[in-house]
Amino acid sequence: MIGKGKGKINKIVYNNTVYYNGKYTYFPTITKLKRILDEIISSDSTTEYIRITPFYRNEEVEMQIEFEEFMFYIECRDWFDEKTQDLHILDCLEPIDTQRTLNNFRLGAILYPLCKNNDVYSYQKALKKYKESLREIMPQMMEIAKSEMELKEEHLSFGYFCFEIHSG
Repeated sequence: MIGKGKGKINKIVYNNTVYYNGKYTYFPTITKLKRILDEIISSDSTTEYIRITPFYRNEEVEMQIEFEEFMFYIECRDWFDEKTQDLHILDCLEPIDTQRTLNNFRLGAILYPLCKNNDVYSYQKALKKYKESLREIMPQMMEIAKSEMELKEEHLSFGYFCFEIHSG
């Protein structure tokens, strides 16, 4: 069972990703993800972290693929400087447990931002950048899914992207 957690953002995530009193998880589609991000942005608050992991599911071929390299992870800290931020991005760009890596520092800076605790403006700005970056990321993920899942044109209409969201 998933708990609500404290704070506005954790409650927003909880209310949009679980049902039946937290016994079951709901993975929002891109449309719902954008609404959740808008709700979080308008909450005028921050939380310790948010992690959003995209995945693609295709019912026709009965396969699913997770995109850890395109995971969004924002973390709030008491303190950090530019060097700490850069090292954090580089660490996130080279995960140990995934076969694919994202070798794009510019995109890594969008996907793995750090934020100072209670810096609502920077937090909102990072979430808005991520939301905008989905226009670039989604086609890249689709190409990977088509290649790795060996999808044919007739399979595409049976697939969809979803997002696993955690916050704390």
